Amino acid sequence: MSRFRPPIVVAMLLLAVAMLGCDGLAYVAQLAQGQARVQGHAEPIDDVLASGRLSEQDAAKLRLIVKARDFAANTVGLRVGSSYTMFYDTGGDPLAWNLSAAQKDALEPQTWTFPVVGEVPYLSFFDEGYLHTVEQQYVDEGYDTETYELDAYSTLGIFADPVRSTMLRRGTLSLAETIIHELLHNTVWRPNNTVFNESLATFVGRQGAVEFLTAEFGMDSGWPQTALAFYADTDAVNAFLMQLYADLAAFYGQEILSDEKVAGREAVFQAGRDRFVKEIQPALYFPDSFASYAQLPTNNAWMLANHRYNLNLDVFADVYRTTGLDWAATLEVFRAAATGSDDSLDYLRSWLAGRSP
Repeated sequence: MSRFRPPIVVAMLLLAVAMLGCDGLAYVAQLAQGQARVQGHAEPIDDVLASGRLSEQDAAKLRLIVKARDFAANTVGLRVGSSYTMFYDTGGDPLAWNLSAAQKDALEPQTWTFPVVGEVPYLSFFDEGYLHTVEQQYVDEGYDTETYELDAYSTLGIFADPVRSTMLRRGTLSLAETIIHELLHNTVWRPNNTVFNESLATFVGRQGAVEFLTAEFGMDSGWPQTALAFYADTDAVNAFLMQLYADLAAFYGQEILSDEKVAGREAVFQAGRDRFVKEIQPALYFPDSFASYAQLPTNNAWMLANHRYNLNLDVFADVYRTTGLDWAATLEVFRAAATGSDDSLDYLRSWLAGRSP
């Protein structure tokens, strides 16, 4: 096993402590050690491709990532730096995980506040055993919890994020979207507003992916049409989830006991599952891709984790259209919304209203 350079380990540990505060030395240590491992073992992408150790399919995906990165930098105008110029091989193991928690009788997430990133509704882990220990603590305290594997994440430009080998499991459209999504975080970030940050990155990632695949493969390749159809399905599923969210909020808002809310919420979730199977799934272009929503869990943490990535995408799209599809002008508006207003979304709506005929 190659050894880390001590200055890198020390720097990462100090940064982790600075960013994560005093929520537990064990948590800080596993996060710092995991990030140090990723940065210390990353290799230049050119060297990895030249080595011939990747399968032909994975090598093609890695080259596609490089092209998507260049598109994000040169066409969209995202802050790329040295991100995605290196490759980290997990050896087939998962990279990391996120943990979310929420009240069982309300759509209220557990949040944690750290310097730099601000308040966030999740914790990240490189140590799976420690993840489950912390998760069990929240379960024992009566929370809903949701854990999911991470194959990509942004360090907001603090580090040069490498391509992680787990990302190569993704398909072409998902790869392009993911790269552009994460690079948007390097470019525009509002502390204490995960919903704005993630929903904005969802819009830019999706729009950028469509434009990248069109430029890379051509309008007649079928990729633009496939991407637009898939995102139409995604919008339909998101609209379904928004309605389910509203139904749950109304149910939890009743003046009944907490135990009654927890006992009665299953009926609301089941009504949602039934509606998805009968009304939503049959109308999708790619129904099999969304089949898991027919078994969505009775879990508020799961609902909130899905909810925060897909809000107000139409507002971001309207800004892009209003600038005449000018990415430079659009990003300036998004930056102003993130840094120059108490309410980023209200800023965008006011900006749009000021330019309506």
